[in-house]
Amino acid sequence: MHLVVLGAIVLLVYLVIRLGATAGAWMTGNRYRSYRQLAARYQGKYESRGLSDPPTVSFAYKGSNVRVGLAPQITGQSNHPRTRVVARFRNGLPFRLELAPVSRPAPAQAPKGTRLVRIGDQEFDRGFVVQANDPEMAAGFLDSGVRWSIGNLQRLAPPGGMLISINPERLLVQIDRNLGLHAESLIHAVRETLLIHDGLQLGVASQLSQGVSILAVGPTSSEDAGPPICKVCGEAIDGPSVRCAVCRTPHHRDCWEYVGTCSIYGCNGKHSVSA
Repeated sequence: MHLVVLGAIVLLVYLVIRLGATAGAWMTGNRYRSYRQLAARYQGKYESRGLSDPPTVSFAYKGSNVRVGLAPQITGQSNHPRTRVVARFRNGLPFRLELAPVSRPAPAQAPKGTRLVRIGDQEFDRGFVVQANDPEMAAGFLDSGVRWSIGNLQRLAPPGGMLISINPERLLVQIDRNLGLHAESLIHAVRETLLIHDGLQLGVASQLSQGVSILAVGPTSSEDAGPPICKVCGEAIDGPSVRCAVCRTPHHRDCWEYVGTCSIYGCNGKHSVSA
């Protein structure tokens, strides 16, 4: 009997200590120290979204606006945390690409205007599925340096838990894990994403300087294209959504709230209306 009472007391003391430590972390911001370190490293803006929601960090990088944080939860999708690094370009790029490990479940529909691309690196082609609107531009972008960064990002992710999506307005890198729990992992993911950003800008510029034309392939009619695609996350919109009040582009409601503005380059819409 005495052992049971003693065990209960020890358990109670342990719970009190844990609750106290958690409360202290909330009060001091230690829980999100990795985001504060990231903001300091890139002289960015740390934005708190309340006590229960993780913060975001935004900063300027070579003409792009970079935003880092956990992806918003979307109805019907997995509730596992997903860390996202999104770089919105100042100048739009005539390029679309989606890249994921072969073990990642395929999306319900391929990104509009893209087709399967092989890079020519047997190991890379066996490990990843690449879809792009222009094979030559994709090959120019995915040089050895960019492929190395992609491999480093994959090592931060669970099996199949990585996605790279590019459209004319932004580069999105998603790791299906809460990298904010460890500052080194979060900073490492951002660093590799910025290297991919640099490779993208150089690769696309090189191809354009050679007069490469961008060919649109795949479905062209709205009936064949299926549900609209959110320009923020690159996924089909089949849940709560809004439209930009200026250009009427559809977005997931949570994605709009995440970026806080229209995703279309040059629109700059700040207000949304129900879809």
